[in-house]
Amino acid sequence: MNWKRLLISAPLAFLIMVADGLLLVLITRLYLPGHPPHWLMGAIFYFDAWPVTITQHLFPSARGGPSFLAIASGALVDLIILTSIIYALLSWRARCKARV
Repeated sequence: MNWKRLLISAPLAFLIMVADGLLLVLITRLYLPGHPPHWLMGAIFYFDAWPVTITQHLFPSARGGPSFLAIASGALVDLIILTSIIYALLSWRARCKARV
């Protein structure tokens, strides 16, 4: 494991998550006063929120929606998965550069 690559991939994964949220806000603002297409909003929203559909079963809420613990753990799972993907891509890129 290369610590430098890990320290680069974690902030990049966080920035991807933040950029996805900002894209969601931007598209919502562009379609005001109407509503954006549901397929577009769903694709952007579930890119970050799909782990919450799993964690809300682990941490149920009395009110019916996901609890704060389910949302926080879903965000952590998403961050770990995105960090792993970016780390793998950076490792692959480093191996390709080393061959040349």
